[in-house]
Amino acid sequence: MARIAVNRNETDNDGPDVLRWLDRMLIRLCQKFGDFQKEDANSFKFPDNFTLYPQFMFHLRRSMFLQVFNNSPDETAYYRHKLMKEDVSNSMIMIQPYLYSYSFNGPQSRCYWIQ
Repeated sequence: MARIAVNRNETDNDGPDVLRWLDRMLIRLCQKFGDFQKEDANSFKFPDNFTLYPQFMFHLRRSMFLQVFNNSPDETAYYRHKLMKEDVSNSMIMIQPYLYSYSFNGPQSRCYWIQ
């Protein structure tokens, strides 16, 4: 999805339109795969294999790949090129970096932000 969004952003050259498109795709995915009860906003649930997708979209929308504010055109082109050439695992790390916690009492461990 990130590569499609970056490609659309490069070809259409309209940033807000790509963000609206990403929002529509996320809403359609939630409507199709989400489970909820009417009149209860807290009942919405995703299947286990989709739980990280909304936070990935959150980070993608705010990443340097789609937001060009405070970046030169050269930087934007460089970051988008690197995203398109990297494999999936490196691309996901570029969009949503890992967060590690350190402790005096034990080894470092990776933190997960799951709602």
